[in-house]
Amino acid sequence: MNLTPNQQIFSLSIVRLVGYGLLVMAFIDLLVILIPLKLMNYTWEFQTIGTIIERIPLTLIAVVLVFYGERRDRTPIETLLLRWLSHLTLLIAIMLLLIIPLNIVNGFRIYHSHNANINAQAIPRIDAMEQFKGKIQAAESLAQIESILETKAKTDLVFPDSIDSEEFKANIIQKLQNNQDLLRSQVQATNQQRSSFLLKKAVKWNLAALISSFIFFFIWKQTLWARLEASHNLKYE
Repeated sequence: MNLTPNQQIFSLSIVRLVGYGLLVMAFIDLLVILIPLKLMNYTWEFQTIGTIIERIPLTLIAVVLVFYGERRDRTPIETLLLRWLSHLTLLIAIMLLLIIPLNIVNGFRIYHSHNANINAQAIPRIDAMEQFKGKIQAAESLAQIESILETKAKTDLVFPDSIDSEEFKANIIQKLQNNQDLLRSQVQATNQQRSSFLLKKAVKWNLAALISSFIFFFIWKQTLWARLEASHNLKYE
């Protein structure tokens, strides 16, 4: 069934109206994401760039719907709007390329900052256990071990005289060593998990930014008619 010219125009109007509506919603979403600005905060920049990139598909769909039908049945105001929208697609393509190195740098900054924070919490505990272990190793009798433990526990402790001081000392040292090894492994596991998380996010967002940049650049090339149309109208008015 062939559509009449009026039906075709009506169909085009619906498609373009949906496109303009999606563009407005994408713009509002962008403002919500960016406000308040926290420039120079690499964690905020990394997350914000990722959030914006994940919403790019909606913007692409909106742009395609708005440009659908090319010059057909456009008002003068819409023609001027499409001219600027065509230029904007090139600007977006360039910006998406520029944010890729920024996102990589911010990812490394977050990784090193996270590692520094984890180490700042873990290293003092490991050092404290190492010092305590050294005191136990230096003890030469059960009484000295008891005194060290009482100081650490801040309470009086009583051990039976039948305890083998060397075996008791060895058990304490072994437990301290196990705790140190466990803490080190937890720090390493946490760092690896964080590194894997950041790597996945960075790869995902950077690839998406690269692909989106090429798509916007292609749209800019294919919408030359929009830029020429505005110039043509102005020339003959």
